[in-house]
Amino acid sequence: MTMKYDLTRINTLTASDMEFIRQQGEDARRALSDAVTGLLTTPEGWRVCAEYRSEFGGFFPVQCRFSADGCDDWHLCVCSPGELSPYWLLVLLSSGGEVVRTLYQNDTLQPEQVSQLIAQMAGMRRFNCTARTVATLMSGEVTA
Repeated sequence: MTMKYDLTRINTLTASDMEFIRQQGEDARRALSDAVTGLLTTPEGWRVCAEYRSEFGGFFPVQCRFSADGCDDWHLCVCSPGELSPYWLLVLLSSGGEVVRTLYQNDTLQPEQVSQLIAQMAGMRRFNCTARTVATLMSGEVTA
């Protein structure tokens, strides 16, 4: 049984809805991820790669990985609510997994706020900040 969801109203979807869409297969998951990436701004010189199978571990129905071109030492991951977490998240992740920092956690996806955080991290990348430096600089409270 498949159900239709209005992906233009992403914040109306519950964690259960997200998991149900994930279970519909790669095409449904791609449409969901495309809806999310369409709401976010990718900084110049950066790329976004969405998980459609389990490339990044398969922990979230939507996981979109933002990375600076030619630099794979750390990434920013936008993650949807699902079985693992009831929240939208923006997570800083070093390539080896030794630095993980939640930068945004909210019941809803606020595209402008998340895009602004991604842009701020892109600015730190231009100054060659390491994941540990970024985590230290962003050691205040998680944006919600």
